[in-house]
Amino acid sequence: MARQFQEDLLAQKFLVTAIREPEFIAAERLLAQHAFDLRLRALDAIQLAVALRLKSRGLVDQFVAADKILCEVAAREGFAVLNAEHP
Repeated sequence: MARQFQEDLLAQKFLVTAIREPEFIAAERLLAQHAFDLRLRALDAIQLAVALRLKSRGLVDQFVAADKILCEVAAREGFAVLNAEHP
């Protein structure tokens, strides 16, 4: 499995991106909006903040996760969502 992942990275099947200050600020906003009512977790907020930046640049149009809460928040933030646990 690790070998396939390395091959996929070399084949540029994944977009590797840095997490910068704007994403941390966006994650804070997401937590302020969704942590209490939906129990959004900090690392999930960072993941979603990065996805939102990529969406704003036209690089992604769908959010895929296997976490009910994260999928709900992503949908509320405007993503088309695919829950990998319930395809």
